[in-house]
Amino acid sequence: MNKIALRTAVASAVIAPVMLVGAGTATAAPTVTAGGTGEISIAVPPGESWNCFALDSNFGFKAGVGRIGGFASGSNVTVFCFGSVAPFFFTGSVKVT
Repeated sequence: MNKIALRTAVASAVIAPVMLVGAGTATAAPTVTAGGTGEISIAVPPGESWNCFALDSNFGFKAGVGRIGGFASGSNVTVFCFGSVAPFFFTGSVKVT
C-alpha cells in the first residue's frame, strides 16, 4: 500500500467517528460579516460547536469564532468552519474594511 492511500485510510478512520458523535442536524450554519478595520465576525448558532479558520488574500491565517482581527485592510477573507452535526462544513467569505 502506498503512503497516500495509507494516510487517506487513517484520516478517514479518524474523521468518521468524530462526525458521528454529534449525529443530528445543525439549527443553522455560522454567519460571517465584516467587523471593524481589519476585522471579521463569525457568529455561531447558540448551543452548537463549530471550529473556524480564516484565510485572507494576503495569506493571513487566523482561527476561532467571534470577532477576529489582524487581517489586511481591503483583503478578502475566506472562512472554513467544521461542526459536529450536519451540515458538518461551512464556507463563507467577506471583504474586510
